[in-house]
Amino acid sequence: MLWPDHCVQGTPGAEPVKGIDIPHAEFVLRKGYCNKVDSYSAFNEADRRPIGLAAYLRECGLKRVFLVGLGTDFCVAWSAVDAPRDGFDTYVVEDARRGIDINSSLPTAWDDMNKARVHRIQSTDLAIASG
Repeated sequence: MLWPDHCVQGTPGAEPVKGIDIPHAEFVLRKGYCNKVDSYSAFNEADRRPIGLAAYLRECGLKRVFLVGLGTDFCVAWSAVDAPRDGFDTYVVEDARRGIDINSSLPTAWDDMNKARVHRIQSTDLAIASG
């Protein structure tokens, strides 16, 4: 399914949410350049071409991925399923995401993530782990 244009580079919709301070950000992921192929995953285009995130994370020595955002049943789920395929221990922060749920897409997405052995956690779990 191709979605209407959204998060278009150079528009307010593509900017980080106001109030998020990320001066230390080193990598900005840009996806969705092909207007014939939608890009749900942060790891691969929908036609399975890698975007470069996995290589970057490996180069940084990272082994875990924590996913949040919209929509749970599309971008979050596709990223969550791809991350373990690329060797990352993967977590979806349940209280920091929101589903779209078109034709039962949300339960299907959770089922796919469970099959991929994606962990479901709360944001408070992150505070406990870092404390």
